[in-house]
Amino acid sequence: MTEKMTYTKALETVVMSGKGIYSDEVIEKLEALKAQLEKRAQYKGSGKPTKAQREVAEFRETVMAVLAEKTEPVQCGELAKEMGVSGQKMSAALSKLVKEGRVVKTTGAKRVALFAVAEEEGEVEG
Repeated sequence: MTEKMTYTKALETVVMSGKGIYSDEVIEKLEALKAQLEKRAQYKGSGKPTKAQREVAEFRETVMAVLAEKTEPVQCGELAKEMGVSGQKMSAALSKLVKEGRVVKTTGAKRVALFAVAEEEGEVEG
């Protein structure tokens, strides 16, 4: 299996093959760009979630707790109104929970999306 081509590797290839072809200024700019990408990659996925990431995760857990109390599947808008948040915020949380298999999305009357806690881990959108 071949190694995945990243932006950093692509820039490295251009810099190595471009010496003598491109001006020193172009090579210098490409090397600086490569260094920026390497620095950014160093911090990406460093393990410790940001404050915003922790808040989003906590919100999703709150959504799970509220959904667990429901006896019937609910609409995104109803849940958002009940929890006092925007429809966008609720939709994003529910989408992530559906992807994780923790929430099931079904279609009700008039093709309205309904959400409920998944009974089994891995149960997916239906």
